[in-house]
Amino acid sequence: MLSNYSVKKPYTVVVGVIIVALLGVVSLMNMTTDLLPSLNLPYAVISTTYIGASPEEVETVVTRPIEQAMASLNNLKNISSISRENMSLVILEFTASANMDSAFVEMRESLDMIMAYMPDGVGNPIMLKLNPDMMPIMVLSVAMEGMEIGESSQFVSDNIIHEFESIEGVASVSASGLVESGIHIILRDEKIEEVNQNLANFFRMTVPHMPAPNISINREMVSGILKGQNFSMPAGYITEDGVSYLVRTGDAIKDIDELKNLPIITLPFPNLEPITLQDVAEIIVTDNSDTMYTKLNGNNAVILNIQKQSEYSTADVANRVRERIAVLANRYQGLDIVPLMDQGIYVDMVVSSISNNLIFGGILAVAILLLFLRDIRPTIVVGFAIPVSLVTALVMMYFSNVTLNIISMGGLALGVGMLVDNSIVVIENIYRMRSEGKSPKEAAVEGAVEVSGAIMASTLTTVSVFAPILFTQGITRQLFTDMGLTIAYSLFASLIIALTLVPMMASNIIVKEVNRENKVLDKVKGIYTNILEFSLRKKWLVIILVTVLFVTSIVSAFSLGTEFFPATDTGQIMVDITMPEGSSFKDTVNIADEVMEIVKDIPYVAHVGGTIGGRMGFGFMGGRRSGDNALIYVLVDEENINKTPEIIREIREKVKDIPAEISVRDSGSDMSAMTGGRGIAISVMGRDFHILENIAKDIAQIVESVEGTTEVFDGIDRTEPEIRVVVDKEKSIAYGLTVAQVFMEINNLLRSPGVDTTITIGNIDYGIRVKDEKATKGITREELENLVIKGPNGEVPLKDIAKIEDGWGYGSIRRENSQRLLTVTAELEEGYNIGLVNREISRKLSDYQLPEGYRIKVGGEQEAIDNAFRDLFFMLALAVALIYLIMVAQFQSLLSPFIVMFTIPLAFTGGFFALRVTGNPVSIVAFIGLIILSGVVVNNGIVFIDYINILRRRGLTKRDAIITAGNVRLRPIIMTALTTIIALSTMSVGMGTGTEMIQPMAITAIGGLIYATLLTLIFIPVLYDIFNRKEYKKDVA
Repeated sequence: MLSNYSVKKPYTVVVGVIIVALLGVVSLMNMTTDLLPSLNLPYAVISTTYIGASPEEVETVVTRPIEQAMASLNNLKNISSISRENMSLVILEFTASANMDSAFVEMRESLDMIMAYMPDGVGNPIMLKLNPDMMPIMVLSVAMEGMEIGESSQFVSDNIIHEFESIEGVASVSASGLVESGIHIILRDEKIEEVNQNLANFFRMTVPHMPAPNISINREMVSGILKGQNFSMPAGYITEDGVSYLVRTGDAIKDIDELKNLPIITLPFPNLEPITLQDVAEIIVTDNSDTMYTKLNGNNAVILNIQKQSEYSTADVANRVRERIAVLANRYQGLDIVPLMDQGIYVDMVVSSISNNLIFGGILAVAILLLFLRDIRPTIVVGFAIPVSLVTALVMMYFSNVTLNIISMGGLALGVGMLVDNSIVVIENIYRMRSEGKSPKEAAVEGAVEVSGAIMASTLTTVSVFAPILFTQGITRQLFTDMGLTIAYSLFASLIIALTLVPMMASNIIVKEVNRENKVLDKVKGIYTNILEFSLRKKWLVIILVTVLFVTSIVSAFSLGTEFFPATDTGQIMVDITMPEGSSFKDTVNIADEVMEIVKDIPYVAHVGGTIGGRMGFGFMGGRRSGDNALIYVLVDEENINKTPEIIREIREKVKDIPAEISVRDSGSDMSAMTGGRGIAISVMGRDFHILENIAKDIAQIVESVEGTTEVFDGIDRTEPEIRVVVDKEKSIAYGLTVAQVFMEINNLLRSPGVDTTITIGNIDYGIRVKDEKATKGITREELENLVIKGPNGEVPLKDIAKIEDGWGYGSIRRENSQRLLTVTAELEEGYNIGLVNREISRKLSDYQLPEGYRIKVGGEQEAIDNAFRDLFFMLALAVALIYLIMVAQFQSLLSPFIVMFTIPLAFTGGFFALRVTGNPVSIVAFIGLIILSGVVVNNGIVFIDYINILRRRGLTKRDAIITAGNVRLRPIIMTALTTIIALSTMSVGMGTGTEMIQPMAITAIGGLIYATLLTLIFIPVLYDIFNRKEYKKDVA
C-alpha cells in the first residue's frame, strides 16, 4: 500500500522529506546538550543544627526523633543518618516510583509535629533533594596579580562572584579562600583602671567634696553602644512643597580613627573630655589569612564552585561562564581565572567525539554498500535512508524532551548502521526483480511489498527489547530510556523510508537493465553452499560445537569480572588529603604544599590548585572532618587527556610515603559516585561502638590483604582529645541546677563572641568583635573545675557537682535503619576489577566470625552492579518473550519463531568472546549492548526463514529451499551485518574523548553480529531442517 502510493505520488514523498529536514534543523538548534540524561534520584536529606552539642548528644536529641518521625513515610526504602558536632543529617532513600514532591509534603508535616518537643537550641530542619545537579559544573581558581591575599579576596567578593551569579542558569557560586577581615576590640583592665584614676584626680582637683565615680565597662555595654552608634537607616518620608524627601537617620562609622574616638561615656562636667573607645580598649585590625589556604600553581588564589539550575544544560551554562571569564579578563588587568574542573568542556568533547563517530560510521556504511552493490545508483537510494532517519529521530527526540547526551547519541551511533538494514533488504529485492526483467515501477512496488512483512517484524523485534525498560526501576531505567527512544525513533523512521522513499527513488533511478554478475560473490556462494550442505549432513556436530562455544564464552567473559560503568579519562584529577589525628593547620599546609610541588612537576600536568577545608560535590555527606582535609585539583593538558590514568598512577607512587591518608582519582565523570557509591564499601552494623570499631579494624585488615585494594579506611572518625564534664544529677539538683543549666554556664564561659557589627573602610568589610581581657586568655582545666555556678539554692563550684574526665570523642556517628554502623572503604589500584576484588573480599569475609547481633553489608559500586544486573536480567527475559510473540504474529506459527530465537545465544556467544578478547569486563553498558543485539540478530533469521517458507510454498523441496534461500539471502544478510559492524568500528576502538563509556556496547554489538551472522547462515538452516518436518502446499497462482 505505502510502496504503491509512494511510487505513484513521488512529490508527496519529497515534500515529506523536506518538511522533516526543516523540523530537524529547528529541533537541533533548540536541543540542549548534557553528559547524561536528567537523573532524579529518590533521595532526600534533612539537615538540622544543634549548636554546642556533641555527636552523641546530636544523635540522642535530634537524629533519633527525626528518624522515628520519618519511618512512617510512604514509599520509604531506607533511612541513614550522620550525627556530627553541632549538626544532624538524616538521609532518606525512597522507592524509584515515589513522587518526591508528595514525599516532601509528608516530611514537612512529620517534622512540624516533633519540632515543638525539641530543645530551644535545635535549629529549623532544612530539607534538600539529593540530585547530581548539586555537583558543581565548574571549579574556578581566581587570582589578581599584584594584590595581597586580603585585598584580592575583597576584590573577588565585590567584583567577581556576583558576575557569575548573574549568569542565566547558574544556581549558586560558593567561594573558599576568601579572607575575612575583622577588628578585635579588647577591653583592657589597666586602661579602665587608668580612666578611673584620671577621674579620681579630676574630681579631687575640681570638686573635692564630691566622690569620684567608679566606671565599670563590660563587653555587653560596649557591644550595645557600637551597634547603636554604627547605624544609618531610612526613617520615612516628609513632603515639602510637593516634593517627597527620604529622611535618613544616623551615620555609619567610616574609618578606624572614628572608631577609636567613638565616645563611650560622657560625664556632665565642664572641661571633662568624653571617655572614648581607645581609652578603655585595645583596637586591633586582623584577618584570617594565616588560617586560609587556597592556591593555584603555588600562588595564593580564591576557589569558586559553580552549580547550575537543574533545568539548564551543563554545556550551555558552562559556555556562558567561559564567555563571562573572557569578559572579566578584558575588564580587569592582571586578573587570572583558570578552570580547574569544567564539566562543560568534557560534555562538548564527548558529544563531538560521538558525533564524529556517527558521521564516520555512516560514511563507512555507505562505502560497504557501494562495495557490495558495485553500482552508485542503489547505493544512493539506500544511503539516503541514513540522514533522513537521523533527522526524523532528532525531531522526535526534541518533542519528547530527550537531550543530546552520551546515552542518546550513543543510541544514534549504535543505530546508524542498522538504519540501512530495511532499505538494503528492499533494494536487494528490487534489484533482483529488476534483473529478472520486471519494469522499474513494477520491481519497486513488488520488491518492497514482498519483504514488507519481514522488515516490519524485524523492526518491531529490535525496538521491542527496550519496552521492558519501562518495568525496571532506578538508575537503569533513567539512564537507558533515552537510548531506547532514540533507537526506536530512528528505526521506525528507517522502516517508513524503506517502504516509501526507497521504492520511489528506485523506480526513477534503477531504470537500466541490471547486471547481477559478481564473480567474487559467486565464489563465496559456492564455498557457502558446500559448508551448508556439510552442516546439514552433520547436524548434531554443529549443535554440539555451538553449545560448547556458548558456555565457554560466558565463563571466559565473567572471568574478567564485572563493573558498573567503564572508566573514562576526563583530564581532571582530584587528590584528597586527610591528615592524622591531632595534626595542626600548619602540618596540613606543609603536606599540601609538598603534594602540590610533587604533582606540578609531573609531565602533562597543566595546572594544580588546592584548598584546605573545602569540598566539592556532596561534601556534607562525607564522614571525615574538613578541617584536617586538603583537596588538590589537577588539570591535565588538553592534548594529553588519555594520559590521565598514567598521571594518577604516578601521583600515587610519588606520595605513598607522605605521612597522610591520600586518595587520588579521576574527578570528571564519576558515574559510580552519582549512582551507587564508588569503589569498595563494607558496612558493619550493631549497637556497641567499641565492638563495631574492633570489627571494622579487622575487616579493614582483610580488605587490605586482598590484592588490588588501596587507600583502605576503617571508617572510624575520631576527634581531638576532649574533656568530658559528667554532671551528677543528684548533687546538681540539690542546688536547683539541671544538666542543661550547667551546660549554659560552661558554654557562656568558653564560647567565642560573634560579630557585633560591621564597618566598611575602602572596599573592605570589617566584622567587629568585642572581647574582655579574660576572653583573650585560654581557660585552664583548673579554672573550669573552679567555675562557680549560681543556682536557686546557692552557689557551687563545678567540681562539686560534676566529674571532669579525659576522653576521645567521635567526629561523626552513622546510623542505618536505627542501627549504628561503620563503613570500611577502599579504592582499586589501576588495572584491577571491582567484581573480582569484591569476590575475593567476600570469600575471605565468609570465614570471619561476627559477634551475635552484628552484621556486614557489602555496598559501594558492587551493590549498584548487583541491583542493575538484576534489572537487566529481568529486562532481557521480558525482551526475549516479546521478540518471540512478535515473530509468532509475523509467521503465524510457533515453530519458525522458535527456530529464529536460537540466534540470540549466538549473539551472546560472539559478544562475550569479544569482551574477552578485548579485555573488557562485563558492565551495564556491555549488557545493554547484548540486549539490543537480541532484537537485532533475529532480523536475519526472520528474513532467512521467511524466504525458505516462501520458496517451499512455491514448490521447492525443504533441502532445495534451504540451499536456495541461503544463496539468495547471503548478500543482504552480510551487507546488513557489515554496515552495522563497520559503522560501530570507530566507537569500538574508543576513538575520541569520552567514548570509553559506551565502547563496551559497540564491542559486544560487533562481536555478536560477526558470530551470529556467520552462524545464522549455518546453524538456523540446521535447526530448520531438524524441527520443520511439515510439507508445504504449493501456492496456487
